Amino acid sequence: MDELISQDQHVYVQLANILRNQVHFKQLEGKIPSIRELSQLYSINFKTANKAVSLLVEEGLLHRVRGKGTYVVSSDASVSEFSLIGLILSDIINPNFGYLAQEIQEQAYDRNMSILVNTSYKKIKRLREILDMYRKRHVQAIIVQGGAIRDENCLRLIRECDIPIIGDHTHIQDIDDVWIDVRAGAQMAVTHLIENFDGPVAYVSGSDEPIEATGRFKGYRDALLGKPMKLDYRYIKSATPNYKGGFQAINQFISEKNTPRSVFLYNLVMAMGANSAIKSHGFSIPEDIAIAGCDESVDISEMIVPTTTVAFSYRQEAKQILMLVERRLNNNNAKPLSIRIAPKLLIRSSSKSVSRKRVRK
Repeated sequence: MDELISQDQHVYVQLANILRNQVHFKQLEGKIPSIRELSQLYSINFKTANKAVSLLVEEGLLHRVRGKGTYVVSSDASVSEFSLIGLILSDIINPNFGYLAQEIQEQAYDRNMSILVNTSYKKIKRLREILDMYRKRHVQAIIVQGGAIRDENCLRLIRECDIPIIGDHTHIQDIDDVWIDVRAGAQMAVTHLIENFDGPVAYVSGSDEPIEATGRFKGYRDALLGKPMKLDYRYIKSATPNYKGGFQAINQFISEKNTPRSVFLYNLVMAMGANSAIKSHGFSIPEDIAIAGCDESVDISEMIVPTTTVAFSYRQEAKQILMLVERRLNNNNAKPLSIRIAPKLLIRSSSKSVSRKRVRK
């Protein structure tokens, strides 16, 4: 049970990072939104929002006044020379989005940019409010994460926006876009699992899109068909993109008597949950079940078992996004660019080939 409680760790750390940068750039001054307002604004639970604020209170950036609220500690820093850039995410529950926002904020400072982070949770009303606020604050460009505009109405609103748009995984032809080739990365990871472990390879998605529409699933399917192996939906599940989601997915496979020989998961946070579930059932990794993830959201020092993953650099992704922002600010009539970031496979203990076969339990 203690392991399941840790699922919120990455969410509150990401929110703390976002608020810290907003304080630094004076986007938060005086009284900050209440814990309830923060939980609604970022679509997270009350406890997680409170942990993020408590962390900043401990750091001395915020202070609480009983019966009145939480306030930013006064600072004389000036950011008037900074360009204000909007960043719209669908949410920060997915750790990938939080880490990318943090990296963009850190690199933007060196480019004299201030990043205003907002979450739309894919709601058209919320997106319209964000864009109206950006216009009032004279935001000079907007970075939009693809998940925030999957809905046709949200996409139309962005296309009609009079502020320059830079996309992250939007795959829209007529705007600048930076995208990591997760399909190629997924294919590499699943091919590695197939070649080293006999038996079914499962896939656990953490996306809120239909599974078949995601790059990770397409890469998983490409790897199976390339061997060739049949696509068996008994070994495909969707779960929340956190520790608990990975833990529960493995439990479901085992309880349904469909225990796979290896599992490819949407991200490393889910893979950590999967590792714990596998061990709780008395299985060994990778002797009984091999595991691979698809990002670098967990440091190897935090892993129960060093876990194979598809690595892509948030630093490189942020660098390319901000390069496109600068280019668009200098010439808003420039031809749109699409920049692909290639992934690489990091093979670790969770999927290193073993000589003995798994024994069914």
